[in-house]
Amino acid sequence: MSDDSDVLNCDLLVLGAGMAGMTAAAYAAHHGLVVLVVEKAEDIGGSAIISGGAVWTALDYDTFRLMNPEGNEHQARVISDHYEELIGWIKEMGVRVDPVYNRVGGAWFDTRFNFIDIVNYFGLCKAYVTNAGGNIVVKSTPASLIVEDGRVVGAHILTETDERVEVRARATLLATGGFQNSNELRRKYISERAAYFLVRSNPDSDGCGLRLGLEAGAALSPKMSSWYGHTLPWPLNREITERDYIPLAQFGLSPRSVLLDRQGRRLLDESRAYYYNAQIVADQPDARALLVFDEQSRSEDADQANIGFDRPQVARQIGAHVAEANSWEEVGRIAAEWGYANVAKTIEDYNRRIADEDPNLDPPRFRHRRPLMKPPYFAIEVQPAITFTHGGLGIDEKARVLDVAGKPIPGLFAAGADAGGTYHRSYAGGLSMAGIFGIECAKELLAG
Repeated sequence: MSDDSDVLNCDLLVLGAGMAGMTAAAYAAHHGLVVLVVEKAEDIGGSAIISGGAVWTALDYDTFRLMNPEGNEHQARVISDHYEELIGWIKEMGVRVDPVYNRVGGAWFDTRFNFIDIVNYFGLCKAYVTNAGGNIVVKSTPASLIVEDGRVVGAHILTETDERVEVRARATLLATGGFQNSNELRRKYISERAAYFLVRSNPDSDGCGLRLGLEAGAALSPKMSSWYGHTLPWPLNREITERDYIPLAQFGLSPRSVLLDRQGRRLLDESRAYYYNAQIVADQPDARALLVFDEQSRSEDADQANIGFDRPQVARQIGAHVAEANSWEEVGRIAAEWGYANVAKTIEDYNRRIADEDPNLDPPRFRHRRPLMKPPYFAIEVQPAITFTHGGLGIDEKARVLDVAGKPIPGLFAAGADAGGTYHRSYAGGLSMAGIFGIECAKELLAG
């Protein structure tokens, strides 16, 4: 990296050090480019490093479109076509990869599924960048992009000591992780109520990349209102931290349960996916619902996830509404104290219809079709929690940011949650989306 008095020069300036940013940075550095990474937090990794390290996507393009029909078809094609390339790159780095192919995980279709050693991955990405003469700067914030004659040629960076540094680059990648930590932007783009939702992600993704892109003339992706997230118990007697993200999220329990509104009505086919359930809960007038299940559901979730804790017990410990009883009548009585009616009646009707294989069950039930008959019986009141936003800047298949006319803005790229439109209300992998478009950004710069 060259230093021309008060100006730093590099090939690729990466704003954000999560999965998208560090993948792009390491790939570019490995192929001979000089990279500067700027990260707002104290360390690299973003939300990815606190994830489970699951790098997955749909089995193929057609499956991807079935899973996610309202997302961008071109971005779906890129992810489908380049997933194996991403996994190959991770293996080439020497990172442990544990494949679980054709797994029906959080979705209801077959997937390509790999667990990676995510901590080691970020450590190696950092080494690739620094060994190639690049640098990673933390506790620093992008203040503005530098635009000359319609081309983005770098950015002004505010360091930890409030020093303003000018960075010149052939290409700039926005990879700051979405806008889920901005109450203002959640209210503007998702809903008024979304400003008060819990956030289950790193605390620093507050829309910086979105703001910078819009200031440079970028267009927004369509359908800005959706997001990926989970249901968490309600209420909670303290603020949640990273250590709560897995125990409190209802993952495999949610699709095995029945989800009821205040009148005791089922809200949707709960078996489709936990992230659908979270968004449906968010649509309720008070953004709450009742998750109802039996002992078999609880034990199946624990066995599949191989968790060392009991979700209902964890919810109780943090102050949430949890009912446990040996009859649905008693569960319903407890839930009535929280404002839920007709719980026992709905479950009895649901159990009868499932047992009779009633084709008119409404809403239908695609998976986990069995009566809830094994005591004890449970109910947990739940609320939505956002992990990352689906809306963001419009991009093309090469991760180039598009302007309002649909043309690429020269020198500007986006990946990860800063790049919007890949998903809408559905989901087929966050780490794969981020890593693949990070590589596509680096490849485009190398080709130029």
